[in-house]
Amino acid sequence: MVFNIRTRSNTDQFRPGILRLSLTAALSLLLLLLCHSRTLAAADTLRVTGTVTDSTGAPMPGVLVKVNGTSQATTTDASGHFLLKQVPAGATILFSMMGYLPQEVKAGSTPLYIRLRPGVRLLDEVVVTDGYRVTTRAANTSAIGTISGQALENKPFSTFMQSMQGKIAGVSAPLTSGQPGANVSIRIRGVGSLSLSSDPLIVVDGMIVNSGQLSGAVTTSNALAGINQNDIESIDVLKDAAATALYGSRGSTGVIVITTKRGKTGKTQVRADAEGGVASQLPLPHAGRPLNAAQYAELFREGLRNSGYTDAQITDLADKYGLNSGKSNDWYDLVTRTGRQQQYNVSLNSGTEKTKLFASAGYFDQQATTIGADFKRISGLINFDHQINKRFLLSAGVNVSNVDQNTPYSTQYSGNPTWAARALRPFQLAYNDNGAVNTATAGNTNFPGIYNPLWIAENDSKRLSETRMLGNAKLKWNIWDKLVYTSYFSIDYNTMEETIFLNPVMGDGVSAGGTSKNYYSRYTNWLTRNQLDYRYDIPGYDNFYVTASVGYEAQKSKKYLLAAVGSGFPSSHEDLTALSNAATPTGAYGQFSNYAFTSLYSSAGINYRNKYALNGSYRRDGSSRFPSNNRNAGFYSIGGTWNVHEENFFQQQQILSSLKIRSSYGTTGNANLGNYDWMPQASYSSSYSYAGYNGSQYSIVGNTDLRWETSKKFDAGADIGFNNDRFMLTIDYYYNNIDGLIRAVNTSLTTGFGAVSQNVGAMVNKGWEFTIKGDVLKYKHFNWYANFNLALNKNEITRLPKGTLERNDMFYLKEGYSFNNYYLKEFAGVDPQTGSPMYYTDGGHSATTTDISKASYVIQDKQSVPKYAGGFNNTFTYKGISLSVDFNYNLGYWVYGASDIYFTSGAYYTYNKYQFIYDRRWTTPGQQTDVPKFSTTTDNSVSTYRLYRGDHIRLQNISIGYDFSQLPLAKRLGVNKLYVYGRGTNLWTKTFDDRLPFDPEVSYSGFDYQNMQKYKTFTFGINVGF
Repeated sequence: MVFNIRTRSNTDQFRPGILRLSLTAALSLLLLLLCHSRTLAAADTLRVTGTVTDSTGAPMPGVLVKVNGTSQATTTDASGHFLLKQVPAGATILFSMMGYLPQEVKAGSTPLYIRLRPGVRLLDEVVVTDGYRVTTRAANTSAIGTISGQALENKPFSTFMQSMQGKIAGVSAPLTSGQPGANVSIRIRGVGSLSLSSDPLIVVDGMIVNSGQLSGAVTTSNALAGINQNDIESIDVLKDAAATALYGSRGSTGVIVITTKRGKTGKTQVRADAEGGVASQLPLPHAGRPLNAAQYAELFREGLRNSGYTDAQITDLADKYGLNSGKSNDWYDLVTRTGRQQQYNVSLNSGTEKTKLFASAGYFDQQATTIGADFKRISGLINFDHQINKRFLLSAGVNVSNVDQNTPYSTQYSGNPTWAARALRPFQLAYNDNGAVNTATAGNTNFPGIYNPLWIAENDSKRLSETRMLGNAKLKWNIWDKLVYTSYFSIDYNTMEETIFLNPVMGDGVSAGGTSKNYYSRYTNWLTRNQLDYRYDIPGYDNFYVTASVGYEAQKSKKYLLAAVGSGFPSSHEDLTALSNAATPTGAYGQFSNYAFTSLYSSAGINYRNKYALNGSYRRDGSSRFPSNNRNAGFYSIGGTWNVHEENFFQQQQILSSLKIRSSYGTTGNANLGNYDWMPQASYSSSYSYAGYNGSQYSIVGNTDLRWETSKKFDAGADIGFNNDRFMLTIDYYYNNIDGLIRAVNTSLTTGFGAVSQNVGAMVNKGWEFTIKGDVLKYKHFNWYANFNLALNKNEITRLPKGTLERNDMFYLKEGYSFNNYYLKEFAGVDPQTGSPMYYTDGGHSATTTDISKASYVIQDKQSVPKYAGGFNNTFTYKGISLSVDFNYNLGYWVYGASDIYFTSGAYYTYNKYQFIYDRRWTTPGQQTDVPKFSTTTDNSVSTYRLYRGDHIRLQNISIGYDFSQLPLAKRLGVNKLYVYGRGTNLWTKTFDDRLPFDPEVSYSGFDYQNMQKYKTFTFGINVGF
């Protein structure tokens, strides 16, 4: 330090220099003291750095890192890194993020490496309860199940619905077809109606979207197949009235809220994913394998002999049907193939405090394991959020997709390769000697009845091209810190082009000389919502507040369909299959169909320190789907919760770490009926022409008294935590009373109408749901996380006109029974002496008969919907290794072989048969068996003979991967995520009926129609992030 002192000749000049010297010295001394104190302080504080990753080792941006007992906090950056300065030595640092268990560590050696586990502490998570409100689990009064986006990523499925099976208690999503992109019928807590759709309402980013099958001809399509599941942040399933009542007339069958990914604050992140693999047909159960040539020939001759045919007649028939040709083939092997699939996704995530952006693009390509079926999807998503100023937030998003799907023409006969492979005899030759596909229809090895499926798959086409745009915009205005106004608008625009060509050589187009059908349909669905939210903090209390919301919503949907058909084509060459090449235009028609909803809704809640919470809602809906006198209806809910662990007395026990008790009651409606079912309608046709003009005739009588189906829902549940919430048990009991069920009821023939839609009865769904999840085993770097869920559902019809309505296919609607109880003649076994099938004459099993016409129809104690269903999902991690193993199961139900008469009965002896018919058939007097002797006179139709136990357990998914991002080379390359994995799906299925000839995962009707066989996949992929 240098002091410069300049002197002057007089004292007055010298005094300022002394003053400057004194000030400089004082400042220097103060600086020395500060430096010394800083050094002393540094000895008591730390500079803490580290990295936070998830269970797979991937960096986690946005994790809150807080020093307990202080206001000092930060968040991790895009690479998961963090820095805290001047942390008191020995202080506790808390790491927390929504959806993950919080973790605490003592400040000490640095750097820290923190790995957060998926959250089982439900009570502190922030969740979307519905499309209108966001709340915490602690304040939530509803029964809600959630699937995280992480559980959906990189799955080799064409739709996100396939990933839902077995993941949430009470939610069933069976895949009933091997067609890629096929519709999946989801049920939440059972069947919700006698005749209306029981599909839940689907909400995507606040938009109530069209779902299910929208196409006019391609009956295996799925309107939601355009959504890329890698773009989904979370799926929330709303099950009780407290959660669904704000959807009013459309919440009766449950609501699924899909939230797509949005940008996050932090460094720009780019991620690229690639996956590819192969698929193979699920092996047929042994009982259902088609017979080989020798077995078929033996059974063929035996059946004719048992029916009284002479040896000469049998020889003639054997020659006629090719049994003596010396040639054969395996049809099931011919119509299946090794499928392939690939998917690629790239995304960008970027954000500042004011502006956030998420953008993605994806490509998915899947070739089915059955000939003639495939699926392709191109998708893109952009979500944008901008904080205009402290009062205004603008959010917008657009999701665009294009889907191309090819599928076999029909579900039965030659147009369905699976059905044809079951039915065709081994002696019907697929190819000629020159290698060309056999198209001959005459001769003992050709196709006089059922056509060659190889030719049909190659020359018929059934194609769907769907383009869809989901767009939304939202403006949020913070009028002041307690009052928020939100304006929301969205549009769902969907166009579909469907082309069908049936060739003139073989198949369903032969009689018309080839047929072409073109369909064009357009859906426009818009929704607008304006909502005001208010919060009032009660003075003098900490965290004691009241909330209230009120809003108005309007939705309108328009459908336009144009179709044309022509016949007469010179060949099946693809260049000549256009509709304009048809020799004869055979038909054209168009259709308009619209509906509208308007709603006023409100909700209110009170919360005291997250200890007690009470919420209520009311919604008034108006729908054009009902007559003017019943067009409007009100729906309400009330729900409460008690977080018992916040009470002082709870701390005195050591068994539970948390306990939440909740209950709700409310009403919702079902408006899943046709747009004009209530309205009397007339049709115009040349069949009613007069003086050269088309005339009209009433076609639907209508019902101007038709009203809403209404569900009164009660739910009581508890969320229980053990060992610091390491294990969580959730229990729910529900009782859903559905009244005003709509059903088509037959009218007097004198009216000229067959049936009219009426509100005819009531039924109940009730049951229990259990979920237990947590870290089963934790030891050093090893962790086993498991989730087991079980749902028990019982359905009962409680009111019908005169107690009984009518027979419905194989069911009978009757008070006191389930909607799904089979109504069949009952098979009583096989007469050991004669081999004849026996049937009970009545429900009391008092007598048997071998004449099926004398047997009585009986309501069976067997139903088509599982009584018990759920899943068992496991994740094992060890350092950078991750292993996932997922099972699902369905128990307590029965399935019916709707096409099995062709493959079990000797009356259709020219069709191939199931293996169990050959293996177990009666052949010798005194033999005990359950398959009658094979005879051309055997009739086992509409009986329990073709009813099979559907119980099964399936290994749905197994995947293993390794995270390379922690390796030094990855860090030097700037890679923050490098995960390589392999995955297999549908690898194993355990069934419990050795007679079951097909896969037991069928539709809720319980019927198997030989749909395209499901498949298993083997894929490998890589995730790279920068």
